[in-house]
Amino acid sequence: MLGAASSPEVAPKEDTMQNPTMRGVLGAAATATAMALVMGWSFDAQAQKVLRLGHDQVTAHTYQHTSEFFAERVKELSNGELEVQIFPGATLGTETSMLQEVISGNLDMSLSTTANASSFVPAFGMLSVSYLFSDGEHFKRALLDPEFNAALDALIEAQDPGFIRVASITPGARSVYNIFGPVEALDDIEGKKMRVMASPVESKVWGQLGTLPVAIPFGDVYTGMQTGLVEAAENSPGSYVLNKHYEVAPYFSLTEHQWPVSLIFMGETTWEGLSEAEREVILEAGRDTAAFGVDNATSGDNALLDEMASKYGVKVNRLDTAPFVEQLAALQDETAAELGTEELLARIRELR
Repeated sequence: MLGAASSPEVAPKEDTMQNPTMRGVLGAAATATAMALVMGWSFDAQAQKVLRLGHDQVTAHTYQHTSEFFAERVKELSNGELEVQIFPGATLGTETSMLQEVISGNLDMSLSTTANASSFVPAFGMLSVSYLFSDGEHFKRALLDPEFNAALDALIEAQDPGFIRVASITPGARSVYNIFGPVEALDDIEGKKMRVMASPVESKVWGQLGTLPVAIPFGDVYTGMQTGLVEAAENSPGSYVLNKHYEVAPYFSLTEHQWPVSLIFMGETTWEGLSEAEREVILEAGRDTAAFGVDNATSGDNALLDEMASKYGVKVNRLDTAPFVEQLAALQDETAAELGTEELLARIRELR
């Protein structure tokens, strides 16, 4: 049994939204039984190892749905000998602090954006450059692409931070929301205090777009908006609505500037304590989780966009993003050269 200890980005809030029941996420029992025989699992229903996974979002968020899918796949593929316990709502800390606990061996797994993980793997900053992906389909092709994921693994291996990647998912496309009015042009955000994630590239992106970047944890955004510490932020519709940011920032502009990559990380200490068969279970569950995760995030965000105005009074607007794209065009190659991520950028472009 792995040791337990207390250790992304939100302060826990009461979740008043219904958490939909996942349907069709489990394979047939016969498949699980066959795999159990091949891998030599016993048929004792008692979990032999319990792995803890932390994330920073509420239980109605796609992070929770995706974590539950991953946990069920691990349970099924191991015939119940591995159990994943999920700790949502930043109960174990911010994304950055949870990753530190993963590295130290006090936490088995955590779910983090690559932006926040860039504190440990600076080359992940490449994925913070806006408009890398032309649309959701382009992003999905990349997220499910073996070469793209191998490139991510190579960046981790080169840095040797003390963790590995076991799954690639997303919280959904990020757009701008604020306290002052609809964003229809670059001039509308000029000089505004923009909350950014803890990544130098994030600050560079928003500085180049004319804002004043302010790096604060996601859990501080609500009060930051109330106090004027920040005037604008950017995130997915799910993160915006489920954390009730519409209460303090009722303007949501569909810049869709970033399709963020989030990863489930496992600490090397935990990984080394698993058998070869257990490792295969974790990796297979992770591969299965990727497709579910991107579809769940996309469908959930689309549903929320439809009800933002009617249910929450949000003023949603679309805009011409061409000036934003043009303003940041040179930053992609520039950042790739600085971070040594030319191959990753090339693969992303090949998948368009």
